[in-house]
Order: sequence, then structure tokens, then C-alpha cells
Amino acid sequence: MSQAPIVRRPQSLEKSSGHYVDVPEGLLSRFIAAVASPDLPVIAAFCLTGLLITLSVIERFPDYGALIEQWNQF
Repeated sequence: MSQAPIVRRPQSLEKSSGHYVDVPEGLLSRFIAAVASPDLPVIAAFCLTGLLITLSVIERFPDYGALIEQWNQF
């Protein structure tokens, strides 16, 4: 029993000629699509983690900017 190999090809990026395809995409519909995306919470959590790490490093090493300035004088 042999099966034909599965061939996966990338889909075309052109719009299909189906119903409601030619409706112009407005700013509001783009915003709603971005907010409704399942990737938004992951991106927001990643950015928030980076912000918290940055603030933590700034609080732990307040004189790090002065140290970098001294190194740049060489």
C-alpha cells in the first residue's frame, strides 16, 4: 500500500473573486482585525516582559550610564 506524497504549495496572495472581496478595507476594519487577532496577547506579554526587565536593570544599576560614559572617553 503506497500513498501519493503530499505536495504543499504556497497559496497565492491575490484576492479571490468571491463575494465581498472588492469592499475597500478601512482603518476601522484593520483595527478590529488587529485587536481580534490571537497573536495580540502574546505580543503584548512579550513587550511587557521586556519593559519590566529594562526597568529592573535601570533600578539595579543606576550609575551604569556614567560608567559607559567613562569607557567612551578612551
